[in-house]
Amino acid sequence: MTPEVKAKFTEKLQSDPRDFAGRVVIQVVRTDGLKLLFGDGSWVCYRILGTAPVVRVYTEARSKKGSEALSAAAKHWIFE
Repeated sequence: MTPEVKAKFTEKLQSDPRDFAGRVVIQVVRTDGLKLLFGDGSWVCYRILGTAPVVRVYTEARSKKGSEALSAAAKHWIFE
């Protein structure tokens, strides 16, 4: 990430989104980054590394197709 993208995204991580890529966020967890939990059991988690200009994105969904779609939306959300 560029310093500008990192600064903008770091600020974005301070919010508690109510929806994400057309899904309702049922819980926000801030134990280790920002984790958004959805009603179907899927989730996305963001972690900004302190040692490099990188954000890690983790996703889990009920199917491979669902995981791919959630992963693509998660990556897109970084740059919105």
